[in-house]
Amino acid sequence: MSEGHGRRGATDSGDYSAVYYHDYSGPPYTYDEPHWKDFFGRIADRAIALFAPASVYDAGCAKGFMVRAFAERGIDAFGGDISAFAIADAPPDLAPRLEVKDLTEPFDRRFDVITCVEVLEHMAPTDAQQAVQNMCAATDIVVLSTTPDDFAEPTHVNIRQSASWAQDFGQHGFFRRTDVDASFLSPWAVVYQRQQLTTLQAVAGYETLLQPVLREVQDKRQALLDLRRQLDQAATPVMRERDRLLAEIEAVKADRDHTVDERNAIAAELEKFRGSDTLLAQLAVVDELMGAKAELHQSRVRAEAAIQASGREAGRLRGMLNAANEQISTVKAEAAEALRLATMRTDEAQQLARLAEQDRDRAVHDISSSASWRIGQAVLLPVRFARRTRNHRASSSE
Repeated sequence: MSEGHGRRGATDSGDYSAVYYHDYSGPPYTYDEPHWKDFFGRIADRAIALFAPASVYDAGCAKGFMVRAFAERGIDAFGGDISAFAIADAPPDLAPRLEVKDLTEPFDRRFDVITCVEVLEHMAPTDAQQAVQNMCAATDIVVLSTTPDDFAEPTHVNIRQSASWAQDFGQHGFFRRTDVDASFLSPWAVVYQRQQLTTLQAVAGYETLLQPVLREVQDKRQALLDLRRQLDQAATPVMRERDRLLAEIEAVKADRDHTVDERNAIAAELEKFRGSDTLLAQLAVVDELMGAKAELHQSRVRAEAAIQASGREAGRLRGMLNAANEQISTVKAEAAEALRLATMRTDEAQQLARLAEQDRDRAVHDISSSASWRIGQAVLLPVRFARRTRNHRASSSE
């Protein structure tokens, strides 16, 4: 990062104060945070394995976590950053290895490797080009990582794509090491090294890097297309099953509506005879109520059977849907909603059955309590007595 020097669109040291590091994304940006110790430790291990450096400089080192990682592994490591706050926050044993540094100023010595991690996007374009020139003058290997797309961070004033940075480094004889995968640092990290390449060598190197990537893209596109076809095939029976369940739900609803209509008709008939002493008419109403209860019970049995069958089928479909993606999850949610509606309709049918049964019980009670019922019982008493006497005589004669 460089001083703004009063230029429009450039950041300066004050932009990287305590507030900046307090709001840093990820775990707390402190020396005792295990995440950062492990993260920079892995980077240092990989860089040492690749380049075997005796000396390293971390350009834009922030609080010096990368410098500490290299130093703990026996490397003569140093670092510099434009933020006076970050450098002052270093522990005593690390402070001698750090400095407040503007990368637009030349280095006072050479290093085997210079790392520059998420720094150049914070600098004005001309300052970044000067920083590239200074790093190339002080080493033969630059490990660079600069985001190509994080536009949300206010201090990212110079986000560029890798091809643009490659041009800047190419002007100083530095070219991408196409044989080194720098993704251990970030997905967009690149290793630039001073190389005397002919045009043919440069073309061959980039083709060697590009061809596997293009082949991977083609294979993944084909795999995605195959997966889409599989999902379509899996979705077809699911859609059919959903339609079948919806049809069953409509049938249950029709059954319910029919039952309601019958209950209303019975209630209307019962209302006609309310207050009448005609025993046979009231008994006929009771018979109709009993029939309605039986039909309600049958409707409930059919609805429960349909729900159980739907549940078993839904279980089979869930096994199929687990292999699908979010498109099938949507269908599954619809099937679950259909099952919920079926259960609701069944509950409604059961409620209607209970209401009809309560109406029948009230009608029977009214009949039993009526004067006609008591008169009928009194009239039939002599008949029952005569029948028992006749039966007794018949058995005695035998």
